[in-house]
Amino acid sequence: MSDHTIEITEDEFDQWFPLVPNHLNPQASWTIGDGPGCLFETYGEELEFVRGQNVLFVWTLIDGDDGDMYLVSGFHRVNRVGYLISSKPIPEGKFIQVHLPMPTVENEL
Repeated sequence: MSDHTIEITEDEFDQWFPLVPNHLNPQASWTIGDGPGCLFETYGEELEFVRGQNVLFVWTLIDGDDGDMYLVSGFHRVNRVGYLISSKPIPEGKFIQVHLPMPTVENEL
């Protein structure tokens, strides 16, 4: 992490960066409550829509090397799972990361 990296919790992310629903795919995942899904795909019309957004509003969901997932600010291609778009911008010059631990067999026992 750099000096400009800010790590926040998933709850803080939800509070500070409300998401824009994926209007292109009614079956999109990453739903909030009973609302529509917000995750945009990494190809086709959905990717083109994401690429057309101001990067300060774009988040990338990535697979981490440790088996967990991470939501990171900005548009990234490596290990990407999908994209989210927030209705509030990421502060310029900052890199924000949300660690999303994935359940393991040991955690479920």
